[in-house]
Amino acid sequence: MDVIAPNQTYAVIIAVEQYQFPISQVHYAENDARAFYDWLVQDMRVPEEHITMWLNQDATATALREELRYHIKNLHEESRFIFYYAGHGFFAGGSNRVTTWDTHPTNLHDTTVALREVLFDPLHESQCNKSLIFIDACATYLQEQIHSRDLLADMRNQEFAEFVRTTEYQAMFVSCSPGQKSYPSDLLQHGIWTHHLLKALKGEVRDAVYRDQYITDSSLQNYLRQAVPDYIRSSTDHRRSQTPWAQISSSNTFVIRELGVDEQDALTLPLTGLDLAYEDMMFRKCENRSVRSLPGFSRKAHREPEYHSAGARNFINQLMEGPVTEEIDTIYERCKDYLGFRRKQMTKTTNGGGGTLDTPLFRFIIESSQDPDESKQVLIIRTLHLRVDPGELPEDVERIFPVCPDEIVIPINSEVNYDEMVDKFETAEDEIGGKLIEDDTSGYIEYTTPDGTKLIILTNSNELILKPRGARTIREMLTGAKASVLALAQIEKPLELNG
Repeated sequence: MDVIAPNQTYAVIIAVEQYQFPISQVHYAENDARAFYDWLVQDMRVPEEHITMWLNQDATATALREELRYHIKNLHEESRFIFYYAGHGFFAGGSNRVTTWDTHPTNLHDTTVALREVLFDPLHESQCNKSLIFIDACATYLQEQIHSRDLLADMRNQEFAEFVRTTEYQAMFVSCSPGQKSYPSDLLQHGIWTHHLLKALKGEVRDAVYRDQYITDSSLQNYLRQAVPDYIRSSTDHRRSQTPWAQISSSNTFVIRELGVDEQDALTLPLTGLDLAYEDMMFRKCENRSVRSLPGFSRKAHREPEYHSAGARNFINQLMEGPVTEEIDTIYERCKDYLGFRRKQMTKTTNGGGGTLDTPLFRFIIESSQDPDESKQVLIIRTLHLRVDPGELPEDVERIFPVCPDEIVIPINSEVNYDEMVDKFETAEDEIGGKLIEDDTSGYIEYTTPDGTKLIILTNSNELILKPRGARTIREMLTGAKASVLALAQIEKPLELNG
């Protein structure tokens, strides 16, 4: 996927919070615009001279009709154009229209601007064939205030759809669907949609990140459609819904932003001094079950092992042989059904309480043994070793496995300086929060980040374990781990993300 360089990006930001004439205020529109500007400069590294921002009295009808056209006319073929608007918007006179500083409530048609005239048509006529348009507006607040409601209607999606059909890639992201309000939040001091939009664009939410590295047209759209209604339901008293809408035209998924940091870089920064064997990284699930709960255990004929012994280990292996074989066979059949693998592409083996399955994508291993800490329990360890980059896995690869991994394990090649690592995490605890648990007798260090991700260092077995909170897939685990350790990285060294 191609990524546009910062110096090829141009932007126009418009926000009308206060109006010259008696039109209701658009709460926090100015905050939204300034935050969008900061994202372009700080995160996207767009040169300030490439950004035009008109707030309130600067956002006149003349500025949009004349100067906006001029900016678009000067775009070249390699340019990407980004447009952001926060204010009142509506549909009238055959076009979606937006209000300006000097919009008059008794003459809306002549004192507002048609997006087709100032934005869509000029972009079609320009050399630029890559544009992103973000509009946080709705007609509802105007309809509640202005008596001539017959002149007002909700913005219509059809015009947006017609606009994006015509060039290499165009995307329209709108804060709400027709007939809905676009709500502000006193708690956030922003429009709810723009707040979530910027969180996504900054790479702060894993659900908006594709392949652990990219914010794309579809990943952003999918995140906003879920996050905004969820926030309104859980964190506001509004009874009506707000469902963001998007219209996207492109032959392929395109990149809005590349985060520019891979898993190895992200993990290295806060864990400086550890020689991590990334090539041996695996995904793992450790499970404890009581021996009496295993299939084949008879409460009349069998007794739970009271001690650790060879006899107890053999007994557990016998009980686990059936479940292990069944699980390996299930994964094997699902690989054929879902991935289209043939028998000759896979190798499966079972041996008592353990088994393996080798495929072109991964190697799966399941092992069981008497729990070393509890004689009456069995410890089941499942490990998944990838043979390809995580981004090359099928989107729903997890459905192959009856039990999915919940932690990332990276072997540590060198000896760990226990005191030094504890000191690093104590500093993290002081500066960004979280919780540290450490035991120098067992060589155990566990740090839980503010977002709930656990980083565990086992100095006896030389392992780094990462357990992201709430991750359901392999990609989510990697993304969650990255987000957490990037926060740690800021303690010692500010990290610059490339646009």
